[in-house]
Amino acid sequence: MAFVTGDVVAVTGDEMPFKVVFKQGETILTEWLVESKEDGEVQIVETLKSLIDDEDEEGDDED
Repeated sequence: MAFVTGDVVAVTGDEMPFKVVFKQGETILTEWLVESKEDGEVQIVETLKSLIDDEDEEGDDED
């Protein structure tokens, strides 16, 4: 199975200059526009942290 990657890439001709792209191998899983490379990097980290938080909350229900 291919790794999932999260990158911030430059785009042209869109309303914002960058986008966050999550891919598994060559398959795009999701993408969204962001205002800056730094903002995109922060959003990648926040997205990953939210997945961990969601998992922790699900585990709390099983106690």
